[in-house]
Amino acid sequence: MAVTEKNPIRILHIINGIGSGGAEKDIMSWYHNMDTNQIQFDFFIRSDQKYYESQINQLGGKIYQVAPFPKKIIRNIIETEKFFKTHKEYQIIHVHGNTLFYIIPLIIAKRYRIKCRIMHIHSTKACSPVSALGHYCNRLFINMLATEKIACSSEAGIFGFGRNNRYRILKNGVNVSEYCNNSKEIKEKYGKEFNTDADIIKVGHVGKFLPVKNHSFIIKIFREFHKKYPSKLFLVGMGPERSDIEKKIKEYGLEKSVIFLGERSDVPQLLHYFDIMLFPSLYEGVPLVPIEAQAASLKTIISDCITDEVCMTQFIKKMSLKQSPAVWAKEMKHFLDKDIKEDTVEVLRRHGYDITAIVSFLSKFYMKMADDRITVR
Repeated sequence: MAVTEKNPIRILHIINGIGSGGAEKDIMSWYHNMDTNQIQFDFFIRSDQKYYESQINQLGGKIYQVAPFPKKIIRNIIETEKFFKTHKEYQIIHVHGNTLFYIIPLIIAKRYRIKCRIMHIHSTKACSPVSALGHYCNRLFINMLATEKIACSSEAGIFGFGRNNRYRILKNGVNVSEYCNNSKEIKEKYGKEFNTDADIIKVGHVGKFLPVKNHSFIIKIFREFHKKYPSKLFLVGMGPERSDIEKKIKEYGLEKSVIFLGERSDVPQLLHYFDIMLFPSLYEGVPLVPIEAQAASLKTIISDCITDEVCMTQFIKKMSLKQSPAVWAKEMKHFLDKDIKEDTVEVLRRHGYDITAIVSFLSKFYMKMADDRITVR
């Protein structure tokens, strides 16, 4: 296969949607740092989430949408079948999921003799009993359907493919150079925008409003912290649980102290504005946000449900979700008062989380998979 500027390799990324979640952000980070003259990304989605649509269009990518799964499963299968029958240009598909619940594209792509079929797991746990049942049933067939298996961590790989199965680990990288900002200027800029005094402690969280992100616990921690210290909580993200959290905030009388920022494109700068971050997720794969926070030298308290793989610097502290919100709030103050001096960017690079190295590996991987010598399995 001759790769030229007019004929780049086109990778079809198959994912629920292109919203503002961690997996989507990771893929877009690859895309922005990839040589698009050689490798292009297209997206096959099954929802209306199109947060990155304009960026994808600018980079030269295409977006294809089919019916949602499992809500409209029959239509989804029919439209997926029609897609692969029509689009013969793809020889590499990269399927992303938190579980193996959705493997229809792998089944159909194999039938249409797509050479390289990648399954990429981004989490360590299913979000529901139905999803878990589908995952473990489909795991019995994954070796027949996927030619390559990838996970964001060893824990995610074991969950996704089994302890004795082979898979590659692809770390969730960050563009560390984006986080080398002047924190003083940023604090002054956002201080004016959000009308916060210098002595106000800025507590942050970045994540979709989903049960797994544990926003209700964040609010309880902040309520305890706010009783003793002048502070504001900044919540970045959107999602179905937001209205419930708004009700909880009103119930606690915290309306003037909690700011909803919605989906933002300036997260690296906001991480320099915050004084501390809370990230008490119920489970994760290897979450990108705590890695980004470390790049920005932002003190972050995470739950003990999150893999130790993200704990690379002194700016991360783990706490048990069994501890009360009051204990978390007390530890927040202790952590804030701790003087830490560490070159976090260099630490992240040393651990292999710099996006430059990750994209270099991924580019070579795709190029190898696109080689005409690959045989169909």
